[in-house]
Amino acid sequence: MTQQTPIEELQKLLEQVTQETSTLAELLANKASQILAKDKTGKLKDIKLSTSERKQLQQEIKLALHQSQYSQGMGFASYSPATSTEQEYWTLEWWYKKENQLQQAQLENYQNAQRFLDFRTFEWFQQPAKNKQPCTYGPYVDYICNGAYTITMAHPVMIQDQFVGVIAIDVLVSALEKVLLPKLKNIKQKAVITNNIARVITSNDISIRTGTLLKNLTHKSLNSLPSQSLQLVMI
Repeated sequence: MTQQTPIEELQKLLEQVTQETSTLAELLANKASQILAKDKTGKLKDIKLSTSERKQLQQEIKLALHQSQYSQGMGFASYSPATSTEQEYWTLEWWYKKENQLQQAQLENYQNAQRFLDFRTFEWFQQPAKNKQPCTYGPYVDYICNGAYTITMAHPVMIQDQFVGVIAIDVLVSALEKVLLPKLKNIKQKAVITNNIARVITSNDISIRTGTLLKNLTHKSLNSLPSQSLQLVMI
């Protein structure tokens, strides 16, 4: 086996993980847009889910999560600002895998816990809201949903060219490591998997920890990486 073979295998696997997850996020965002647009006319002021919308969205989320090989959780997040008659409201329809079953997080019930629910400041929500483009964020420790190192891929949900929320998909670093490390260990030189800003996801060197920023990568090399890339870097 040549040295190039495990590198090519790993790059192909990274492309597969990224493609599956980003495609699921886009498809689910389109489904969410269709569901929410049915009963919305004129200017969108309130995107809180009706009972019917929530049921339809839950079905689509659970189906996508069941189909996904790599994601641990996914859902829909949106924010409704306060009006003269109603308080601000955070919608978080979130489902996750646990012991081979799909379970629903109940975070939306805690509207007063804004330090947990105010995801407007989180990159995975803020960037799609600002740029109307998909975003990949992480690795970071997700203290809200799972308490573990996580990569979140988010896709904006748009209705009538207006941003109404995001579909977010979580991939646990620990789950990725189970898939990637066997191939990483076949690479004889030091190799790391990074995000597009050179933050380490995992590596074949125990001294390089998840979350480490590789400062020795040049600005030019970072600019050459796709914005949603999981990148193999030899160091």
